[in-house]
Amino acid sequence: MTAPALGAWPTATGSAARHAPALLDWAWRQDADCPRVCLLTGGRRTGKSHLMAWLLAGSDSDPRTIVHATVPAKGQTTATMAWELGRQLGYGPLPPDELVDRVRADPRPVRLLVPDLHQAGRGPADLPAADPRTVYDELLAPLLALTHVRTAIEAGHLPLPNLDDALVLDFGPQPDSPGLHGVPPHRNHATTPPDIPAGRTPVAATASAAGPDTGRTVDWRNLSHDEREEALDRALAAGTAAQLLRDPGFLVHGSAAAITATLADPRIAAPEKLRTVWNRAAPQLSSDGPADAERGALLHLAALGTDRRLSEFLRPLAQANTWTARWNHPGRRTSAMAVLPAAGTPNGRVAAADPIGRIHLLDATGGAVVGRLSIDPKIRPVQLAPAGPACLMALEADGTLHAVPVDGSAMAPAGADFLALHHNATGLARKGDRVAAVSADGDRVVVGDAHGRIHQWSLTDPHTGPRTSHLHRNAVTALACLLLRESGVTLVITGSLDGTVRLWDSASGEAMPAPVERRNCLPTALALADTAAGPVLAVAWADRRLHLWQVFEGRMTAVPLLTEADALALTTNGLLHLGGQHGSTALQLDLDRLWS
Repeated sequence: MTAPALGAWPTATGSAARHAPALLDWAWRQDADCPRVCLLTGGRRTGKSHLMAWLLAGSDSDPRTIVHATVPAKGQTTATMAWELGRQLGYGPLPPDELVDRVRADPRPVRLLVPDLHQAGRGPADLPAADPRTVYDELLAPLLALTHVRTAIEAGHLPLPNLDDALVLDFGPQPDSPGLHGVPPHRNHATTPPDIPAGRTPVAATASAAGPDTGRTVDWRNLSHDEREEALDRALAAGTAAQLLRDPGFLVHGSAAAITATLADPRIAAPEKLRTVWNRAAPQLSSDGPADAERGALLHLAALGTDRRLSEFLRPLAQANTWTARWNHPGRRTSAMAVLPAAGTPNGRVAAADPIGRIHLLDATGGAVVGRLSIDPKIRPVQLAPAGPACLMALEADGTLHAVPVDGSAMAPAGADFLALHHNATGLARKGDRVAAVSADGDRVVVGDAHGRIHQWSLTDPHTGPRTSHLHRNAVTALACLLLRESGVTLVITGSLDGTVRLWDSASGEAMPAPVERRNCLPTALALADTAAGPVLAVAWADRRLHLWQVFEGRMTAVPLLTEADALALTTNGLLHLGGQHGSTALQLDLDRLWS
């Protein structure tokens, strides 16, 4: 095979230029004689980081050199490194052991870059989490045990075991230069408390101010990135970390890696429920993506239903975000959801099925249980769809459809029963005809099957049979349909195992020319509603991302989720309900600002 042309890559200079050919040769080769690990060793400011950046900058120029994830290890712990690797590999933020399991089960080749491993570590200096070798032992070594993983590691002078076969690019000792021989940052070397500039103006109405227990106020918003990043490291050295952890403003604006490492030490005093709340929010807070208002909204969501005092303190900042949690029930496991319209209210009620088959009716605004549907206890719904005002279509994991009466009605509409019997019979006869998704609006019901087809039904005229279109090459995993009552047009949107979300012309059965989205991930749930901003589509993905689309404008906003969402339900005024194995919640979307 011909090697990639070095001249097509960016220009490397200095020591990096000397080692660039060897690194490029390592990057593209896949033969058994090529080491799976490349170590960049040597002193500070010798060109190691420049060479790593050079490889990353040119990696997309050849499919054989593509880098799938790059996570600078400086100041990171095993947990925060795993979260970021999971995000970049398309799995979402996962604990280290789950990440290794996912990579093991995924046969695709993986190429990783890990700059600054020798500067990894965070938290109390006497604990393993502060030692950079812990990241290697707990995360990188298990990944390197997988034969389809290749990794370039900037190791400095850090000794790493079991890498005798690695390609080593040695950059030599550190150049003589004053001021370069200090202890690497983030290793709790500080001997003074946090340097908080005087004259900061506390903002009591937001989470920029300290809580009532701290005895001081700090406007964290106006501190520099370095001041925020190093405040807890310095506080640990000064013995004042416990006071800093009682400041909700710091929790919003401070270093997520430092807070995660510090709260992992049980010796450090923290508010009673903070560790529970932080563990929920930290995987998303550790990303560089969320702005301050969204960090506040994520922490507020994690605190709702667990720490009332903290959630109320964070509410003003959360409400400045483009979405805000209205309620959260972490223990209410939910497998399916649907909005049941109610006359005179924009939100109506929400039907929510739990894993043992009970269907509760929830007040959409507050989340309180206001009723329960009578249903055969043997039924375990994984999807729900409102088929008219008095019926729900309930889909089980094995593809069985049921028509469930609402509000104590003795019988479901005849059309709903007819289409359920039809699909149950065809699914038994042919495995590919098994129902995989269902959605409904008004008298329209849309069913997706394991062959990638959709079947459109009219409840008022079911005996004419469905209109069937072959839409995907893989099974339909999620469906949403919306009847636009002014025009009579039905929007149909599908998600599939192939990672696409598509919008279909319900009249012709033809897809729009390009997918709404295509990702290397599974869409787990869809919801669609006609709002003041026009039709809005919510897409939940398996990597804990929620994408919100303004359908006619083609604009999208991404929202990080604290847990996976297996079910979505959206009201006309932008109240989005999410459910999954870790609980249920409702987010109020600011439809005026969401896509600004």
